[in-house]
Amino acid sequence: MTEESRAESGKDLDKQLRLRACVLNELIKTERDYVGTLEFLSVFLHRLNQYAATKLDKNITEETVKVLFSNIEEVLGVHRDFLSMVEELLKPEPHAHHEIGSCFLHFRSRFQIYDEYCGNHEKAQRLLLELNKIRSVRTCLLNCMLLGGRKNTEVPLEGYLVAPIQRICKYPLLLKELLKRTPKKHNDYGLVHESLQLMKAVCSSINEAKRQMEKLEILEEWQSHIEGWEGSNITDTCTEMLMQGVLLKISAGNIQERIFFLFDKLLVYCKKKNRRLKNSKASTEGPRYLFRGRINTEVMEVENMDDGTADYHSSGHIVNNGWKIHNTAKNKWFVCMAKTPEEKQEWLEAIMKERERRKSLRLGMEQDTWVMVSEKGEKLYHLMTKGNLIKDRKRKLTTFPKCFLGNEFVSWLMEIGETGNPEEGVHLGQALLENGIIHHVTDKHQFKPEPVLYRFRLDDGTFHPRSDMHDVIAKGVRLFCRLHSLFTPVIRDKDYHLRTYKSVVMANKLIDWLIAQGDCRTREEAVILGVELCYNGFMHHVLEKSEFKDEPLLFRFFADEEMEGSNTKHKPMKHDLKIVENVITKSLLIRPSDGSYGFTLEERNRVPIIKSVDRGSPAEMAGLEVGRKLFAINGDLVFLRPFSEVEVVLRQCFNNKGPLRVLVSTKPRETVKIPDSADGLGFQIRGFGPSVVHAVGRGTVAATAGLHPGQCIIKVNGINVSKESHASVIAHVTACRKYRRPTQQDTIKWVYNSSESAQEENQKANQKPTAEENGDGFECKVEEVLDKFNTIAIIDGKKDHVSLTVDNVHLEYGVVYEYDSTAGTKCHVLEKMVEPKGFFSLTAKILEALARNDDMLVQMCSRLSSSCEVIPEELQVRFNAMYGERAEHINQRITSYRKFSRVLKNRAWPTF
Repeated sequence: MTEESRAESGKDLDKQLRLRACVLNELIKTERDYVGTLEFLSVFLHRLNQYAATKLDKNITEETVKVLFSNIEEVLGVHRDFLSMVEELLKPEPHAHHEIGSCFLHFRSRFQIYDEYCGNHEKAQRLLLELNKIRSVRTCLLNCMLLGGRKNTEVPLEGYLVAPIQRICKYPLLLKELLKRTPKKHNDYGLVHESLQLMKAVCSSINEAKRQMEKLEILEEWQSHIEGWEGSNITDTCTEMLMQGVLLKISAGNIQERIFFLFDKLLVYCKKKNRRLKNSKASTEGPRYLFRGRINTEVMEVENMDDGTADYHSSGHIVNNGWKIHNTAKNKWFVCMAKTPEEKQEWLEAIMKERERRKSLRLGMEQDTWVMVSEKGEKLYHLMTKGNLIKDRKRKLTTFPKCFLGNEFVSWLMEIGETGNPEEGVHLGQALLENGIIHHVTDKHQFKPEPVLYRFRLDDGTFHPRSDMHDVIAKGVRLFCRLHSLFTPVIRDKDYHLRTYKSVVMANKLIDWLIAQGDCRTREEAVILGVELCYNGFMHHVLEKSEFKDEPLLFRFFADEEMEGSNTKHKPMKHDLKIVENVITKSLLIRPSDGSYGFTLEERNRVPIIKSVDRGSPAEMAGLEVGRKLFAINGDLVFLRPFSEVEVVLRQCFNNKGPLRVLVSTKPRETVKIPDSADGLGFQIRGFGPSVVHAVGRGTVAATAGLHPGQCIIKVNGINVSKESHASVIAHVTACRKYRRPTQQDTIKWVYNSSESAQEENQKANQKPTAEENGDGFECKVEEVLDKFNTIAIIDGKKDHVSLTVDNVHLEYGVVYEYDSTAGTKCHVLEKMVEPKGFFSLTAKILEALARNDDMLVQMCSRLSSSCEVIPEELQVRFNAMYGERAEHINQRITSYRKFSRVLKNRAWPTF
């Protein structure tokens, strides 16, 4: 063996061992998750047994519980021991040298307990399907699930009960992969091989497990023929392939032939791999397809396309036998086309069946959850009222009426036997909070088993019981989506009385479809649903002349009108966002001082208003003004919240000694009148077209008048100077006045429009002043691009003030909306658009960096030119000539860079 082949073999071995460690890591991780699922089922079993013992529901008996859960506790006991042994063998972390095969052989006989569980599973499924039709049973099952901490109602009890069968079938696949990654000379190779045969035999002896394993093996074999597979393994999410076939895919203007595979929960599309090697073993056993994409069917929407249509998603291509697929997670569309109408119908029927299968598992769990939690919340409310747990409590100088503590609530639940341990109490409290039964007194926290104050919404009037309207809204949204994804459209264009109505549905045809789909049992029930949809603003008669009836009348969804821009008589839905106020705001950062932030609030019409601002305080220098509305504090919307809660939020922020970021109302343009002062006007300006307020002195007349750093000067004393030069603006400000540098200029504390400006001024102050800088600022020549104004105007008495019309920058334009949450409580949300910051300053920094690099080059060349030792005499003359020629050009470039950098640094970004 050559050195190259030995090196190659060593690399392959290292790769094998790394992959082996990955398989071992997956084994222990998935085993821990599985034991967690079994422990949840065990708790579920105990709670159901307790409920059965009360004999409150004749449908839940000990015999029923036994059929549902079989010998799940024995399975849990085996796998606790199995996990313990696996963790012992793989200490401290899974490594390639670890041996795991003996663990499976050790549990050879104990795995036989799956015979009983798998044999009973089909019977348990049938029983659970019948029990789920009974509302009281569904409520009981949801109660057990919520107390177990399982908040995701997308996975019903059926999904947990099938987990043991899926796990026992997963072992052969894991062992097969482990054997593949184990070198034959490894000590564990023989044991893993024997374990693989053992677990295959265990699965084969169980009919249900055998069927599951065969399906998973087929899927695993299929995935092995896919080159470039991305994402989790197919066996992790899917159990069977529902359909496959060749379709044309139109995406981003390209038409490509792709092979599509539909699984439960997944749609995969691939490209057929070209086979160049014929009659070879590699061509038959190697990958057959190239992976191109996958879509989770949970986030996939399907929309039918009529033959002969062409639109944006088909890139203008005419589509026949086609439909659209929308990946809502990525917001991407593509079009699929089948060869024949029959093939198209088969595909869409398969997609519809897969969707209906997933839908049938949910069984209206969202509504059932709310009903169960609200009933339990009402019961606990009355018990707590009698037990004196709900009472007025004082916290930080504020009294909160009718509230209770989170830790007392959890302890009380255990005392009355409602929960078995503190963890279940926390789960129940969180469920009550999420469903709008209770809330934190200031809406700051989720439920915690701590001395945190909570209140029932019944006590503060914010509880709104779920009405039938919520159910109608949910049905309306689902029906709208389903009606727009049918392969045989119910919604279509219709000619009526010499006019074409787009996207309409006939009432009697809609009733036929609702009955065929199982949404309604009778035509009378379907008519009632149609009337409710019209009443709640989902659809209307095209001529607004009739109610919904079982007749060939044309009705249309409002959403279709909005998308087509033809909604002339818009009727807003009851759950739409309602506009409360259009706002123009600005974010201000206020740093705390010794006593406070420097401002006080008052309440006017349920809105917090700035009552006063202390002179020279951080609030004044940040730009806070009296009379402004306060919308948010540190990102938390306080608009229309109780004033006492706003004060509590402010006190908490100050106690934390942190800066305060407030969102206050402002105006795009305002006029500032700066009065006379013997000490000067107290501001500096820079830039031109327009000039910008560079700095304002703390406590000066300019700050008191409301002038802030960063504002753009548009007019001076009524004269438009927005396009004037820097020198011209100075002349307008100082016109008809006497100017000199005030003696107290050095004592003024300047507040600049940015941290970069403040740092720049500090650097200049530390440098030694030159004779030119010590002169009078207004006697020196002021250039248009030299953005410097270090003088202060002194009023000579001819006018009592300087009037500046200024534009505010970096504004935030927004809308405050009000809406009803699913719990029925009124909530507010702020949607805003923010002007960009720092665009010009970033470009200025780039120019400064370029100038520094060129300046460094000039200095290095200058030193080379003056050094005779480095450059030989015969080249010195030639080098000096080249340097002189290039240095002039580079110095001009440096000057231009720095000049334009100063211009950009003081340029204001235009408002929206």
